Amino acid sequence: MPSTDAVAESAAPKVIGYERLHAQGDGMNKEAGELLLSELSCLACHGDGPREPAKPLGWKAGPDLSSAGERLRAEWVRAFLHDPAATRPGTTMPNLMAGRPEVERAELVENLTHYLMQQCEPVTARESFVGVAKQGKELFNSVGCVACHTDLPLEGLGEKYAAGQLARFLEKPLQVRPSGRMPDLRLPAKDAANLAAFLSGPAEPQAVIAAFTVDPAKAGRGAEAYQSLGCVSCHDSSKAQIALVPLPPGESRMKAGCLAPEPTKGVAHYRLSEDQREAIRSALTARAVAKPEAEEQALPAEVRQVMLQRNCFACHVRDGLGGPKADVAVHFTSTKDDLGDLGRLPPPLDGVGRKFQRPALEAIIHGRDPVRKYMGVRMPDFGTEFARELSKLLEKADAGSKNAPVVAHGSAQVAGRNDWGRELIGIKGYACIACHELQGHASLGIGAYDLAHMPRRLRPEWIRDFLLNPALYPTGSRMPPFWPAGKPMNPNIGGGTADSQISSILTYLMESDESLPPEGIADRTANELKPTDRPIIFRTFLAGAGTHAIAVGFPGGVNVAFDSLTSRWALAWRGRFLDADSTWNQRYSKMEKPLGEALIRLGEAGTLSVRGKKDLLPQYRGYRIGEDGVPVFDYTLGSLAVEDRVEPLPNQGLRRTLKISGQTTEGVQFTAKPPTGVQVKLSNDAGLSFRMKFNKGVAELVEEITW
Repeated sequence: MPSTDAVAESAAPKVIGYERLHAQGDGMNKEAGELLLSELSCLACHGDGPREPAKPLGWKAGPDLSSAGERLRAEWVRAFLHDPAATRPGTTMPNLMAGRPEVERAELVENLTHYLMQQCEPVTARESFVGVAKQGKELFNSVGCVACHTDLPLEGLGEKYAAGQLARFLEKPLQVRPSGRMPDLRLPAKDAANLAAFLSGPAEPQAVIAAFTVDPAKAGRGAEAYQSLGCVSCHDSSKAQIALVPLPPGESRMKAGCLAPEPTKGVAHYRLSEDQREAIRSALTARAVAKPEAEEQALPAEVRQVMLQRNCFACHVRDGLGGPKADVAVHFTSTKDDLGDLGRLPPPLDGVGRKFQRPALEAIIHGRDPVRKYMGVRMPDFGTEFARELSKLLEKADAGSKNAPVVAHGSAQVAGRNDWGRELIGIKGYACIACHELQGHASLGIGAYDLAHMPRRLRPEWIRDFLLNPALYPTGSRMPPFWPAGKPMNPNIGGGTADSQISSILTYLMESDESLPPEGIADRTANELKPTDRPIIFRTFLAGAGTHAIAVGFPGGVNVAFDSLTSRWALAWRGRFLDADSTWNQRYSKMEKPLGEALIRLGEAGTLSVRGKKDLLPQYRGYRIGEDGVPVFDYTLGSLAVEDRVEPLPNQGLRRTLKISGQTTEGVQFTAKPPTGVQVKLSNDAGLSFRMKFNKGVAELVEEITW
């Protein structure tokens, strides 16, 4: 356990966002107080009106304790309940036993310990790894843990967690801490084990810990205490039976209760510093006299508050606040040294709500779809609901009415042309490919992120404004201005105006996956597509699949084609994939042909229909690319939503996974009529024609196709 001196030095709860404000002299104002009200979970017990669960952008809920008995060591639970700050200095958990006689305190602690150790859920068997502390330390620094945890204590984790449980927590922290203050870094099991080995500290010989036996009577009394002490308000507010207590108005009440320096029986004791108490009083005073603010004035403060709650400022700068400290930044690395700090430090967040399209911004906050894969530090996952709500808030705060529309259709002089854009990006234009990758093609220089990502991530209005004057935007970009004062540096290409050139670049990038690469990257005599590390997805005119074909080439030599006009798999073949020459150079002249061998037609290898509705045809809705690069095709069949995915088998066959969601009274029929030489095996062994079985509105089927 920590020494008495150490506890005394760090007795006050540690809220990193508050510490940041305090360090710049704002530790006693309204903003700092509101942050403490949120992060100390004051609003779990205090407020006006009906009780509500913690919202995605709201106060911090406590961890989910439904599996505490599996996760935690009983001795640690006892010590922590007896005196949270002594057991874990800096904790935001108040002492609910303070001010009580020792006998009463000990009995409450014992009952609560038995109740919590009773909380167990079935554990799924999985492969276990022996962690290596040295590798865990490297990971701690490289992926970004160090950004938060240079300031947030991590002592005693080996004493806290049962064997193997810290690694499980690190794999999926949002399951235990859904409030997102500890986000998910998407660690594989082996990395989580290495990190847990480092965080647990050096292994020391210990006596064998006897299995804890729950006393049902004590656990029952503990359940009652869990309600009466208010634990449930933070840890499962939907089950709380205690009414909210109004926030204390008046000078005298703002110095009593939880804000009193000395503990009082029946009142949560936080060991607040005097500056923290003063900050909370400032917030309460401001709340008592607050007048409604115009949304435009309130939004920046709301964004800043959320970023302080989640400690986004540990890595990012916004409005002049934040960014990694020097002793943290030194750990952030890149596989592309030529990019300098731009390639290793997380980007500033000024104006991101105007920069990114909302789905892309939501995916970023969700820790998905990274494009700066050369960067060692990871953008973590803060959870689905938080990603959705924060992306909305940032859009409202930053976009507003500032967006002048970009014309997508019209004359070439206004909307741009693909061939102009290709020329502008190439080495005889503005040579964008000298720095940037494009559709996986290496750049000629430093290797900045792939331009093909821009149209699906960035707002066209932002792209236009950024290109006109990159220096105005705090992105850290080294990009020079090609349109100084709105005039093109080269007026002899791309229509000759800034609008036509920028629109042409956007037009080309939106179609770059089906266009000839720009000069400097492309070799017009060698346009064969060769899948290596990830699948290649290529839209084209394809013989046997039609003018709406989407071909997928897998590494290893298995290829398929989907006809998006009929929403069916059309072809499969082995060996070489496709030559894109006719698509890039003569798209409207002829159909591409598969280059490989063992070509089969898949049209009747497995189709869906609604019974009694022969005229109801599937309607294509698009495709999504999974983290492994494999596309999932989405289409509808009446009111039903279908997800259709095909991937190669080790024997060079295909595995097709179908998921159907929705309700229909007529039933859904699956029918397979494989051509000669093609074998079909179904996961339900129900024959080649049957009615799909739905469970809670979902039906699933796996089909293996070999030939």
